[in-house]
This record gives sequence, C-alpha cells and structure tokens, in this order.
Amino acid sequence: MRMSIGKNSGPDGSEIVSSTLSTRSPQGDAARQEAMLDTADKSLALAQSCLPEIESFLARIVGRTKTPQLTGLPTFVRDVARTQRSLQSVAAELSSSSLDEETLKNRGKKVEAYSINLSHSAVHWEILKRCRSFVAVNQAFQGSAKVARKKEMKQMALSGRVKQMLHRAMKEQGKIEVDVVEGGREWVYIKTLQEDRLARQMTDSGWSWGGYEVGDDVNEQEWEDIPLAKQIKRLVAAAKMNRHEYRIPRVRVVLPNIGRGNNDMAVLLSQLSCMDTSVQVIIEDQNSAFLSSPPQLAVAIDNLIGDEFEGLTQTLNMDHTILVDLISDLTHLRLQPQPWQADTTRQQIEEELRHGGLMVRTLYPILDGRTLVCTRESAEHFHEVLSTVGTSTERERGRLLVPFDDETRHMPRAAIRARFQSFSVHPVPPSVQIPVSVIDEDWTWPSMERAVGEGRLPRVALDVARCGNFRSSKLSIYMHGWAAGLVTVTSNKEVRGQIRTWVEANRRGEDECGPRIWRVDVTRNLLASSATPRDCEEGVEKGGEESNGHDTG
Repeated sequence: MRMSIGKNSGPDGSEIVSSTLSTRSPQGDAARQEAMLDTADKSLALAQSCLPEIESFLARIVGRTKTPQLTGLPTFVRDVARTQRSLQSVAAELSSSSLDEETLKNRGKKVEAYSINLSHSAVHWEILKRCRSFVAVNQAFQGSAKVARKKEMKQMALSGRVKQMLHRAMKEQGKIEVDVVEGGREWVYIKTLQEDRLARQMTDSGWSWGGYEVGDDVNEQEWEDIPLAKQIKRLVAAAKMNRHEYRIPRVRVVLPNIGRGNNDMAVLLSQLSCMDTSVQVIIEDQNSAFLSSPPQLAVAIDNLIGDEFEGLTQTLNMDHTILVDLISDLTHLRLQPQPWQADTTRQQIEEELRHGGLMVRTLYPILDGRTLVCTRESAEHFHEVLSTVGTSTERERGRLLVPFDDETRHMPRAAIRARFQSFSVHPVPPSVQIPVSVIDEDWTWPSMERAVGEGRLPRVALDVARCGNFRSSKLSIYMHGWAAGLVTVTSNKEVRGQIRTWVEANRRGEDECGPRIWRVDVTRNLLASSATPRDCEEGVEKGGEESNGHDTG
C-alpha cells in the first residue's frame, strides 16, 4: 500500500482538496459549492472508516492501563472526532442552501483545513497500525539542553527580558513530538513532506544536484541547512537526552510521500540516516517494507497492545519488598479495615475488597512460570523484619516462602506449597515457584570491584552504590541482579528512578547500562506482631500498630 498525504492528496494519493476552493471557477459559485461538498464527503468517509478503528484500540488501552490519558490516545481520538463534527456541520450547510461568494470562500477554507487534518490523522493511524508495543502518541520531548541554550545566549549581548524570551523560544523550537512504540525503545516520527517541496528545500540550501552517488560521504555543510535535516537533527538530540532504560531509543522517520527514485534524494536520505553514530535512525520511504500493507485490524491492535510482561527475564531477582507483598496478611486474608489501623493499611484492605485479591492478581502473572531467586542478605533482612513486625501467620508464610531454618529447608517442596496454600484464601497457581531459591553470594566493596574488573559490572556500579549508600541487603539485591543480567522485581516506588539518575549522572560511556528493575505498582503493608487474625472466613482483623511500609533496607 502506498500512502500519500499533502495539501492536495489523501492517504491513497487521491485528491482531497479541490483547486476550486481557492480560485473562482468559470462554472460559478454553484459548481464551487458542489466541489467543496464532494471534498467534505470524501474526507468524512475517511474519518468514518478510521475513527471506529482508533476507538476500538483506545477501548483496549483503557482496559489495560490505569492512566490511559498518559498515552495521548484519548486526546488523539477527541481531536479526530471534533474535526469530524466540525466538517459535518460545514457539509450540512453546503448541502442545505446556496451560499454567497464571501460565505463560500470562508467555508472553503474550513473544508480545506478540516480535510487536511482528517487526512493526516488517517495516515497517522495507518502508520501506527504497523508498530508494536504502543506507549504513547504525539509525546513531546525536549531536544535542546538547558546548558547548551545558555551557552548560545551567552554569546549574544541581550537584556534580561529579551534574553528570557529568547531562551523560551529556543526551548520551544527544540521540542519534538513522536509516537513511542516497542515499549519505549523506538520513536516514530511522521513527516508528510512532498517530493517537490523537498527538492526546493535542497536547492535553496545549496545542494549540488547530480554530484553524488548513494554511498558517498557527503560533507555536512551540503545538507545541514535543509529543514528536513534540521528536524532529524533535533530528533537525534532529543533521543540522546531522553534514554529509555539507559539506552538511546531508535528513531524511525516515516516519509510516506518521498521515494528514492531520484538519486539525489536517495543520497540525502542515506546521509540523514547516518547523522550520528550513537543513534540508530531508520528512514522509511514510501516504497519501504514498513509501509507495505498493514496486518488485519485485530492483529494490528494485538501487536500495538503487545505483551505486558515483555522484558522480564526467565529468572527473576526478588527484593524484600516483593517478598513482604507475597506473605502479608493483607494479601492472603479477607480483612475489614479497622479504625486503629494506619491510613495506608485501611486503604490497602479496601483495595483488596474492591478488586477481589488485587495483590495476587497483579503479582502472580508476573511470577508465573519463572525461576524466583533472592540473595542471602535479602532473605536475612526479610526475616528480621518479620520477626519484628510480622504477625504469626505472616512469619509462617515467610518461613515457607524463603526457607531459612533447618526445618523448612528440608521440607519437601510439595509440602511447603500445600502449607503455604493453607494460609491463603486465594489459589496459588502451580506455575508460581514456592519456595524462592536463596542465592548464597557475597556482595561487598571488594567483590563489587572484582566484578567491575572482570567486566560483570560497569564501573558506574561503584558510583551507584556510593550514591545510594546501600545497606548490605539492598547492595546485594541490585548488584546481583545487575551482574547476572536479571530483572529485579520490586514494589519500591523510588529506587528505579534513583538508580537511573545516579547512572546517568556518573556514566563514563554511551553503552553503560544500569540494573534492569521491574516495579510493581501495588504493594502491601505488614500487620503488627500483636495482631491476632480471627478466622479469615469471618473477614475481621484485630490488632495494634502496623508497619507503615516495608522498604527498610
């Protein structure tokens, strides 16, 4: 499928805006009005075709995420629907009565604007259908660093007010908008530039026509002033400033109206794709495989939804927050909130009641079928916390989940699982590993330095440990996961962002990556050791003070 879009063309290359909209035809105002109505009807048919598809995708997104508005998709759908309604209103006016010349001219401008917007949206959706693991549409990123802007302005003799306005303008100019896909690993940038317009830009910028062949290394001065080159340069700068999981996202530039039949354009596109060796830039022209026929709608939406657990390793490194989530009375018993309990505990109990076991429904699918491990220091800290603030049932679940005494260590796995199940009102899936395996591995400063020297850890790991001033348990958790290449699962809300900040502040090379951390959005408190649960079928919990969180490592 060839997609084409522009002022006078639609997604299939057909004309969407008649030239009669802007010049008076000899056939008179009636013919002009008829042409406008025909254009409006074609554009409305286009909207009626694509809008239900986008809405069906939005419905899947709404069912998948708590905050669908963060994806930008609800706004995208509202804009398309609003434009459709506006064009319908103009079309109704054009079909109901003859309009005078001035009114006709005004309505013509509206038809043209609305038709172009709907055509752009249709092509946008057609391109999006070819992507996978959708994150956001039209997401803005900053492509100019504050330090660089200040340095540039420092060279100018400007007053305070003018300087402030210029800084704001430069910041705005540095912004780019992209679709984020592949779980965040790829940006898609759509540019509906026509070939004739690009040719004029190349000529105006001093391109030497006929002087190069594909594969030639063309001096940057030859193409750096071309607007398309400037836009891709901003994309590259923004990608380098906005890493995803420590890596620079891949940039896919889609040019549905540009081909490579013209040798000079092919040379230019080749140069733009190699603009920066640290950023992978893929330029898709109108004949690329990427723009071939998209999959069927149902398949396309499934591809866009993606696998919510993509990125998890087969073996998961469990930190002590997740271990606590797995044995909390709040997770495994049907409780009722009590007035003496902390606000967070009452809220968590109410959440469990509303959603029928939200913690296990969230956590078990993540753990399903995977090998679960934790470090010795993490296990020790886990049992220390339980001995201090855990209830008797929480301590017993803890002994079964992470065997740390001779009695439970020598219990058959089947017996451990059966006893653990007896302490929960929720079925434990047979593919969820219980008990968790304890890794007996030492992580101290000397062992970290050895791991760095052996290449198992990047040098920035030492900076992260120093910045975090980690206790032995937390040090062992994240260094083991980092060195082993495992995903560490946590319900700690801050640690992933903190470690990412420390890595970016101290990285010594573009390829240095931090530990892979999977944060679970749901978490559960422990109840106090003085709490005495009643029969869980009665659904009542009495007790004293409870821990107000469990990230004490």
